[in-house]
Amino acid sequence: MICIPCLRVSVVATAACCSFAVVSGESAERRTLDEIFAPVVVGVPPVNAFNGLFRCADGEIRHYGDDGFLFSRDHGLTWLSRRFGEADDSGKAAGGGRPLGMDPKTGTCLRLIGRKDGMFVYRSSDGPDGSYAVQKVDDRQLIMVRPPYFLQSRQRVLFAAHGERPARITVFRSDDDGRTWAKTTLLPGPAFVVEPPHQGPRWENWCVEPTILELNDGRLWMLARTSRDNHHECFSDDAGETWSTWQPSRFYGTLTMPTLFRLSDGRVLLLWCNTTPLPEIDRANEPIPETAKNGHWEDVFTNRDVCHAAISEDDGRTWIGFRELRLNPWRNAGDFGQRADYDFSVHQPQALELPGGKVLVALGQDEDVRVLVIFDPKWLYEPRRRSAFENDLSDWSTHKYHQGIVGHCAYNRVPGARLVPHAGKPGVKVLQIRHPVDPRLVFDKDGAVWNFPAAGRGSFRTRVQLLPGGGGGRICLLDRWFNPTDPVVQDYAMYVLTIPGDGRLSDDVRLEPGRWHDLRFDWSSAQAASCQLTIDGTPTSLTLPLVRPSVDGVSYVHFQALSDEEDLQGFLIETVEGGR
Repeated sequence: MICIPCLRVSVVATAACCSFAVVSGESAERRTLDEIFAPVVVGVPPVNAFNGLFRCADGEIRHYGDDGFLFSRDHGLTWLSRRFGEADDSGKAAGGGRPLGMDPKTGTCLRLIGRKDGMFVYRSSDGPDGSYAVQKVDDRQLIMVRPPYFLQSRQRVLFAAHGERPARITVFRSDDDGRTWAKTTLLPGPAFVVEPPHQGPRWENWCVEPTILELNDGRLWMLARTSRDNHHECFSDDAGETWSTWQPSRFYGTLTMPTLFRLSDGRVLLLWCNTTPLPEIDRANEPIPETAKNGHWEDVFTNRDVCHAAISEDDGRTWIGFRELRLNPWRNAGDFGQRADYDFSVHQPQALELPGGKVLVALGQDEDVRVLVIFDPKWLYEPRRRSAFENDLSDWSTHKYHQGIVGHCAYNRVPGARLVPHAGKPGVKVLQIRHPVDPRLVFDKDGAVWNFPAAGRGSFRTRVQLLPGGGGGRICLLDRWFNPTDPVVQDYAMYVLTIPGDGRLSDDVRLEPGRWHDLRFDWSSAQAASCQLTIDGTPTSLTLPLVRPSVDGVSYVHFQALSDEEDLQGFLIETVEGGR
């Protein structure tokens, strides 16, 4: 049996077959599926997570790797491992193939792989461990093949992959259970434009790594990774033969893979990184790192530390949740860029539905960050969330970046804002936001970012204290994750409260330094309304104008030090609460 490297897991030998059960070390007790509500880590995929999940006809779940697979017979709660060719307890050997999907109507297993001599479909009518017929379907070598998508409205299966420069997506389709194939290659998506606040280029992807969903009206919806700030989308009215031109979608996401997944009750899940990277800086005078491929500047990823989930009850017209499914546990690591030869991120999600409507998600790339997670979609419907730092900063993003690209498109990190003892409540911690000047960092102001359930109409509350002599702070309400140190976040927020060091917000509204104040923000719409500010239970004359409308509502608060000068005092945060 093979032992898969795992992040914070316990490996427990089973007496029956001397194999290894991979059990999450992030939850101390064993659970039943019914007990799972919020996301729970249950294992670690053996390879990057975007296309390894597979469900057998008997209900066994597998996550394939290079030499074998993890498998679970209790709906993903525990996992064992087998090598290809190795027999199970009944004596049946695991096949050497790695199917990416099985047709629910016919049971045919399919895989599309890229080799130097082209693209090949592997087809088995004998199950995942049977023999596979091989057919060449393209002379090009394409990459990042997503799992096959089986249409409900007709007997058709689609594969999507991309290649070439500029990158173009090719959709392969079969109407005869995978025996013969046709294909359509889409036009490239729009390129990234260098304009303020950006001072330099970004790694160019055009439109790649698509996810496909069959809508109730018969159209196909494709959502793709881009180098811009939004995922782009296109549609097909003829089951994948032709596609509309690329347009920006409502969903934010840059250089990350989105995944659409329809549940058995008809609702649709979206799994993606609802994030925006730091503004691109001018690197014209920087040495190109050895890891840059083929001489092109690959830039640096600063938005792959959190994976989100949302759900739609009306076929994608409106969405609920926008919650953090997974935060990168290594997001503060001083050696972040050197921890992996490849990417050290928590994107590339794939999903399967479990009994009782629970969902299993595989996500992440390097072995130290990729995980198998189970959650209940009901968790996305929670109306509000609160934090008083009971879990320290496990729910917060506060990191900063060292200058200089290292490893694969990465910066090393340092912890930013810190927890300090509450002066008036023994045993309680509060978060201090400062500006300790450090020229070694890309941006050095402290910041703190926290997620709550998205609210088109809602409120946010916090308890803060300006420290005497401090330089003040800024509070931004947002519809996506921005880096804690982002220097232009206020330009992309829905609402912004700027608090100078003396606390004077207007002629008649002031926060007194050295005293705790309760702030409440109320908005009736995140598209065409202002936000009312209440301080210590009293409505003020201040209304915060809508800086930028949001289709899906506010789901983040972003705190940051205000002063451009060094400020070692700053301000404190005791509690936060937000939602509908």
